[in-house]
Amino acid sequence: MSNAIDLDDLMSSKEAATLLGIKTNTLEIWRHQGKGPPFLKLGDNPQSAVRYLRSTVVAWARQRAFSSTSAHTAAVKAKRPAGVTITPGAIPGPWNGTSAASSQPRDASE
Repeated sequence: MSNAIDLDDLMSSKEAATLLGIKTNTLEIWRHQGKGPPFLKLGDNPQSAVRYLRSTVVAWARQRAFSSTSAHTAAVKAKRPAGVTITPGAIPGPWNGTSAASSQPRDASE
């Protein structure tokens, strides 16, 4: 048996997360948000197995190599649509007394 790693091996979410050094749950969240490495869905059902090609995960990780924090910051800003500024309180939610469904404070009565 050979000890060589086949870069086209199919990996489970757990194996891909281990390769990236993150929790499986983080990889699942990234997949849902479209942030993580490309994946394969083996079937048409929502419950169908998800697999990752080892070569794709490695290539995805290599694309995230930066030589400085300022280079990373510039790359993140470049991905943001023009004119979009994210500020604290820009997204209403329970942490600031409002909900996403309503801009009224939770305590407000009509």
